[in-house]
Amino acid sequence: MAPESAKVHNSSDSTTKSYPEEVVSEMPNGNISKHEQPDLFEIVSFRSENFVQSKHKYAEQYDTIMCLSVTKWIHLNWGDDGIITLFVKIWSLLRPVSISLLLSLNWISVGGIFIMEPQPWTSYRKNRLVSEFAKENFKYICIYPEKFREVLLDKVGFRSAEVITNRLVGSVAGFDRPIEVYYK
Repeated sequence: MAPESAKVHNSSDSTTKSYPEEVVSEMPNGNISKHEQPDLFEIVSFRSENFVQSKHKYAEQYDTIMCLSVTKWIHLNWGDDGIITLFVKIWSLLRPVSISLLLSLNWISVGGIFIMEPQPWTSYRKNRLVSEFAKENFKYICIYPEKFREVLLDKVGFRSAEVITNRLVGSVAGFDRPIEVYYK
C-alpha cells in the first residue's frame, strides 16, 4: 500500500479540484433506423470527464469502450487503485452478455467489449518525472502492464481476451503497441 503522499488524488487536496468531477461534455447516441445508413454521430457517443474520480452514476451501458494510450497516465496519476478503478468501472459500464449467436455450428454469447492499448513499463519509466504525482505513484506501482490481462480476466471478470494486433505498421515510433480486446 502506498503512503498517503502517493495517494495525492484520493485526498481533499486542492490540486484534485483542478480535475473535473462531472461530465464536461457529451454527444449522446440517437435512435437510428435499421434501414438507413447511420451517421457516425448517431451511433457513437463521447464523454469528457475525470472518469477515475467521477462519482457520476451512469444509467447507460455501452457496447464498446476504448482506452488507447491512456492506461499509463491513469496508472501514473492514480497508482494501482486508479487502474483497478478504471478496469472495474469499464466492466460495469459494458453491456452484459445478452444474446447468443450460432456461428459455424457453435453458440457464442455476446456482451460488451473493452479495447485497450497498454503502454509498456519502459514508457512508464520514461514519463515518471512529468509531475510529483507521477513520480511518487511510480515508486509504489505493483500491478505492471504485463499483469493487466491476468487482473482483467481473473479479478475484474472479463471472460476472454485476445491481441488483435501486435504492431501497427507505419505508426510513429513508440506508438506501435499491441491492441488487446477483452470480452465481458
